[in-house]
Amino acid sequence: MFILGLTGGIASGKTTATDFFSNKGIQIVDADEISRNLQKNGEAGYVEILQRYGDGILGPDKEIDRKKLREKAFSKPDEKEWLESLMHPLIREATMNTFNDVKSDWAIYSAPLWSNRNQFERVLVIDAPKHIQLERIKNRDNTNIQIAEGILNAQISSNERINFATDLIINDGSIDELSNKLEFYFNLYTRIANDKKS
Repeated sequence: MFILGLTGGIASGKTTATDFFSNKGIQIVDADEISRNLQKNGEAGYVEILQRYGDGILGPDKEIDRKKLREKAFSKPDEKEWLESLMHPLIREATMNTFNDVKSDWAIYSAPLWSNRNQFERVLVIDAPKHIQLERIKNRDNTNIQIAEGILNAQISSNERINFATDLIINDGSIDELSNKLEFYFNLYTRIANDKKS
């Protein structure tokens, strides 16, 4: 089966892209979603995070408050490393189980973090200029510029991410412009998937 790797920095349009492909019937294996599920009450990630940070990390519903966790994780490099070392093995195992159940003609593995360990035939990178990302983070998460910059600076750089790309979309325009670019790649990947089958 053809599996596309898809990545992008925070507020680059990665979620919009995965929603677009999902609406076309393509199954998305989303590392962020898997991570969120693993951090729900009673799951392995939840238990470990609660032990480290205490009840202050929880929202009123007793679930982990993602904004509070993000602020903790990006406050110091050690905290980010601890969280990644906890979550990555759990995410990897859950991801493999999910791929075993894929029903669509081709599928997407979507993740915000990327490295040489992510090996796919093609990798689509969604990128955006830094000033646009900062504005989107501030507006979307109602956070201050220092936190927004901390989140951006803790991620791999735009240049590093682009080095993994076989395909690249710069999302610096309207939603319609992004949709047109995604339509092009949907048709391309569908052709590749069909060629693999024949």
